Amino acid sequence: METSQFIDQLSAGNASEAKSALTDMLSTKAFEALDAKKMELARNIFTGKEETVEVQDTEETETEQ
Repeated sequence: METSQFIDQLSAGNASEAKSALTDMLSTKAFEALDAKKMELARNIFTGKEETVEVQDTEETETEQ
């Protein structure tokens, strides 16, 4: 699911569907990052070289209120 679908569900008042969309998006991001890390580790084990794969961090930090 895409961000626009999440926003559409949220603005339409469909909280449960918006929650499901958000969970799907976060799960997808986590699995993509995990797969990238697994490939990096496999490369390092078999080649002995340390190449890093840059993973985009999209986490927003909370501001103190």
